[in-house]
This record gives sequence, C-alpha cells and structure tokens, in this order.
Amino acid sequence: MKRALKMLLFLLLAGGAALAVLYPRLSAPHVQSPYEAAAMLEETVRGGGDGAVFRTEEVELDEVYAALEARYPYAFSLHATTRPNGTTELRVELSRPARQEQAWGYAQLLASECVTDDMTDEEKLRALHDALIRLCRYDTETAEGTSPDGATAPFAADGALIDHKAVCAGYGRAYGMLCEAVGLRAIYIASEEMNHGWNAVRLDGQTYFIDCTFDDPVPDRGDYVSDQYFLLPADRLAKTHVWDQAFYEQALDSME
Repeated sequence: MKRALKMLLFLLLAGGAALAVLYPRLSAPHVQSPYEAAAMLEETVRGGGDGAVFRTEEVELDEVYAALEARYPYAFSLHATTRPNGTTELRVELSRPARQEQAWGYAQLLASECVTDDMTDEEKLRALHDALIRLCRYDTETAEGTSPDGATAPFAADGALIDHKAVCAGYGRAYGMLCEAVGLRAIYIASEEMNHGWNAVRLDGQTYFIDCTFDDPVPDRGDYVSDQYFLLPADRLAKTHVWDQAFYEQALDSME
C-alpha cells in the first residue's frame, strides 16, 4: 500500500514538473508567418513593452526583422532567445530611444504644417514627400564611408528630421513617421541587392512606391524636389530597383 502511494506521489510530481515546462509553451501564441510575429511585436513595443514570446516552427527570424522594419519606422535591433520549452523570446531594442521619440514629435509638427484635412491621400503623400526632401540632404560622407554603422542617426528618422541629413534608410524611416502622423501607413522596403531602401503605400487597393532619396538631388539643390520616383507602380520601379516584391506585398496585406 505504501509503495503504491509513493508511486502515485511520484507520478503526480513528475506530471506537475512536466506541466510546468509545457504550460509556457502551450500558453504562448503560435505564429505562422513573419508578418504575424511582427504585428505582435509592434503592438507590444508601442504599448510600452520590449518584446514577446511565441511558438513557431515556420518563421525565420531574419524575416521577422524585415517584416517589423517594414511596418515600424524606428531604428532597432532584434534579440532572440530560444528557450528549452520550445518557445522563442524576441526583444526589440531601440537605437537612441530619446532622439527617436523627439523625431516622432518633430514628424507630427512638420506634418501638421504641410498637410490639411481637405487634402486627398495622394496630396498628403506628396506634401510629406516634398517637405522631407526640402528639409533633408543626402549624407554622402556616411554613404561613402568604408564601414558605415547602420545603428547611427543617418540611418534613422532622427538623422533626417533632427540633423537634416541622412542616407536612404533615414529618408525611408522618416517618411514612414510622417505618414503615420497623418494617419497613413507607408512601409519601409530594404533591398539587400541594391543596399538601398524606400517606401511603399496602398492607394485604392493598389501598391505604389515612393523613393524620397532618389527624388532628392545630390548635391542638394535647396527647395528643388523631383517627382520621378513618387507613386510609381511596381512595373515602372522595377526598371531601376530590385526588391523582394512578394514579401513586401504580403507585408502591406498584413497591415490592412
């Protein structure tokens, strides 16, 4: 009898230990795409947190970074920890958080100065495109550096909006902030093949691309603004740009 009770107690304790290991895995959300993981991370970070725990067997972490970078206009690094219970913890670390928040405040101010409620979405996008290009100049010194640090200000919105100089990533992230300030969403596209970045938007269900960097002359020409790369459809942009079209179309789909 005592032996049977001991065996029962052992089984209960063993089961409890197994449950303690399994519960966090079972309770963690199961994500099946990088866009789903990115949306969860964005919601957490905007709510004041810095990460999320989830289960996944299908998602590549570099794709999660790209999907979050597309929809979240702050410069950040992504840290991953895989736990023994099969869950993955992702933590977002902002670069220069105070300056990036300052850039967000400036984006709201600049947007309020150049956009009015009676404008169409296309007119708002154009006004923000022009305002950013007039404000910012292309940072040739950083672009031509032998080993540029992608975490520095020229690669982020604070470089473009506070320092008034940036490379393509800074233009793209600043434009994303400006669009967000007026209630529009513009994703950031990063092309490894071109070592370049720009934006995409949806208007009336169609995808269009905006490259503020290519529309800003080098050397800078003051108030002159080109519109050669404003609201281009994919077939026209593909004549000069290379990017993962399927990935970023799905990124836009995930935001609608």
